[in-house]
Amino acid sequence: MADASSVGQALAYVCAGIIYPNGLNAASLTGRQTVVRRGWLLPSDLFTAQNIRNGIDFVTVTLSSHDSRVCTEPLGRPWRTGEQIGATVSVGVEGGGVRVVLPSGVAATGVIGVWNSAVGISSCVAYAARQDDNASKIAAGLADVFPGAVVDGSLIRVPGIQLNGRVVGYGQSYRITRRQGQRYRVSIWTADATVREALGGQLDAALAELSWLATPDGGQAQIMFCGVEDVDTMQNQALYRRDYLYELIFDAIQTQWSPGMLSGGGEIQGAGWVSGFGTSEASIAQQSATEALEAMAAAVSARQGAQAYPGLSVDRFGTVISTV
Repeated sequence: MADASSVGQALAYVCAGIIYPNGLNAASLTGRQTVVRRGWLLPSDLFTAQNIRNGIDFVTVTLSSHDSRVCTEPLGRPWRTGEQIGATVSVGVEGGGVRVVLPSGVAATGVIGVWNSAVGISSCVAYAARQDDNASKIAAGLADVFPGAVVDGSLIRVPGIQLNGRVVGYGQSYRITRRQGQRYRVSIWTADATVREALGGQLDAALAELSWLATPDGGQAQIMFCGVEDVDTMQNQALYRRDYLYELIFDAIQTQWSPGMLSGGGEIQGAGWVSGFGTSEASIAQQSATEALEAMAAAVSARQGAQAYPGLSVDRFGTVISTV
């Protein structure tokens, strides 16, 4: 869920991307070392050997003292369909059995179901693939539930029974619980007044082109310029500062992930008779419900980690760092 802290972190990532267009391990726009931080300066930034007075510039992103505001949002807080995570595992019917297929070098994702294709109600067995699973391990987990099942590598067979299978991925449902506007202060700190002008101009020009920026939860925040001011109260310490003020409007979002529909069935009723069809509720093969939920959480985490700002993170001080 997006909050004031995570949105500020996203703004810091954007600033880092502007200042270091070729990555944090390459040169900055000014050619000088520039530290981008979500948070204020530390004492070490002012008083250690590597500090502002020795040619290192800082850009900080902090919450402004201006009050936040609550914005209007859709009534009713309706749930909507969000992202989808496709399954990397697949199945195929082969000689009356089911073969589990997983491409080489790909992390296993998805919920695999196998059932008896006989007429009437049949039981469906489900297995939530974990990222370190392989096709043979998944097949063994599914076959363990079928009496007399034979496993040949990734092929599951039950003598005298026609098996069928299906794989589903995961889907996200979400709803907006609050929409708010929050002001942020992007501050440039340097011991060189000319650098303040150069860095400030390039940062301001690039941010002026943005109307939206991605938030870490996969959403978007609207960004609006609110003003700029020079803070020269520390000139007697050879420290020059410029603040740019922005309001970011973003949604606090509640999300829920769940697997797709794997199987289904029902009943037909008549005068004095009932006939079932399809499959019953899926049972979990060789897994607890907790393990199945952990498999889904791992797939979601891997998906979210690859979004928005790949290769960037923050250390315990809030400084933007490279992870590549």
